[in-house]
Amino acid sequence: MVQFVEKSGRLVCVFGGRMDTVTSTEMEDEVCKQAQGTTLPVAFDLEGVDYVTSMFLRVCMRVVKDVGKERFSIIHVHPAVKKVFKIAGFDREMNIE
Repeated sequence: MVQFVEKSGRLVCVFGGRMDTVTSTEMEDEVCKQAQGTTLPVAFDLEGVDYVTSMFLRVCMRVVKDVGKERFSIIHVHPAVKKVFKIAGFDREMNIE
């Protein structure tokens, strides 16, 4: 589901599988708790993710609000997932690498 590692001076949340509504809901509080509990920038690593729902987008926005746009990024995004972020307009709200 999600693993937390400190890498390259940031807290990296490594996600795997489908980020559907059930999965996103189950891990939301833990992800937000980890993000709020660090002074490091936060990155969501989506290399192992091929599907996201609006609930996962909500988790992303919640973390952006908690840590600030300048301290949040999404990395290793598959093209299909990146398209979802773009359609939702999130490419203007957060750094997507």
